[in-house]
Amino acid sequence: PPPPKPVQRFRHDFIQNPTHVTVTVYIKGATKETCEVAFEKQSLSLDWAISSSDSWQLCFDPLFGEIVPEESVANFFGTKLEMKMKKAVQGKWDALERKQDEKALDELSEEEVKRKRDYYPSSKAQGGQAKNWDKIVGELPEDKPEGEEALNSFFQQIYGRGDPEIRRAMNKSFQESGGTVLSTNWGEVGSKKVEGTPPKGLEMKEWNDLHK
Repeated sequence: PPPPKPVQRFRHDFIQNPTHVTVTVYIKGATKETCEVAFEKQSLSLDWAISSSDSWQLCFDPLFGEIVPEESVANFFGTKLEMKMKKAVQGKWDALERKQDEKALDELSEEEVKRKRDYYPSSKAQGGQAKNWDKIVGELPEDKPEGEEALNSFFQQIYGRGDPEIRRAMNKSFQESGGTVLSTNWGEVGSKKVEGTPPKGLEMKEWNDLHK
């Protein structure tokens, strides 16, 4: 039988966006004094001196695409190490390391780079069809207001489209009734004071009465 594969001592993963890729290694207690991180144009390597008699190495060579070493950083936390690399060419990496027969990003055509920039693994549909989320968001219907928001929007439309008499009626009725009546009929409210109609179970009071 074939020999068993060596067990990975420490887990790692990576995430990316169009401009950066971040490798996270879950190692507890690692510091910048005990770790040597080397960013090269086409490779990333880590050498961790766990103790005087034990060490651990991790290397990715070649990376899927070139990086900008001087703009790449290593950040140490209590239980993990994050190595954030700046991509030399914007776009999606299909993997962290490039296989021997794969093209690097700087070897792709402009159209191939654009496709990698626009589509990401998280946007894959169940059948593997990539989705352009910018296009989808633009096609989504706008949220329609509901409840009190819809009512206020309706009154704003009436006021905005109404003639001067309708606007005067709305202003007068709203102000004189303490915000409880809104009329568009100037002939009905123009010649008299508009009395307030409080909700059921409540009592209308004048402003002066509140301070007595």
